[in-house]
Amino acid sequence: MLSAIEYFKSKKLLVGLLAALASFQLPITWVVCAYYFPGYDSIAQSLSELSANDSPVKWVVRSSIMFQAVLITMMTLTLTSIARVGKILLMLAALFMLVSALVSSPSQTVYSPAHRVASFLAFALGCLWPAFSTRRGENGTVSRSTGILVSLGFLALTLVGWSFWAFASQTYFGILQRINILGQSMFFGWFWWNSFKKLY
Repeated sequence: MLSAIEYFKSKKLLVGLLAALASFQLPITWVVCAYYFPGYDSIAQSLSELSANDSPVKWVVRSSIMFQAVLITMMTLTLTSIARVGKILLMLAALFMLVSALVSSPSQTVYSPAHRVASFLAFALGCLWPAFSTRRGENGTVSRSTGILVSLGFLALTLVGWSFWAFASQTYFGILQRINILGQSMFFGWFWWNSFKKLY
């Protein structure tokens, strides 16, 4: 039986497709679902409202979040070039993404503490892994300094956006969250594809 790495080594086209999905499937989901959610405000409201129990598109959004978690897990299984700490952070980010989808908020106006904590941890861990993706003394897909800068940029977006949510000032929370998700997703997909090409 082929190992996961051997299988994907022979499937570069498949990895390219999965990397593209990892980059864009979540953004496409929220754009499409917002269209079918009357009264939804993409500028102010978060992805959590789209997956809330009273959302007409909740299962589509939850499935998309879970699929993204699966893609993250697949990347950690197909690449040997990521440092162990980076892999652990990615796996934890995927785990908390799954939890956030499974413990969604009761409604658009009532938030589940478990969902809020899981979402924040998924975002935070998703911000941190680039800084730890390169082993000390080795050349990775990105240099250590570049990874740190990428992580700091994502963390800044996360902290600013979540401060709006924490203090119930959500005027721009939705757009900040979307910029963050798009940035993280595109970096993740780009990193996966370029790392895979470099290895194989």
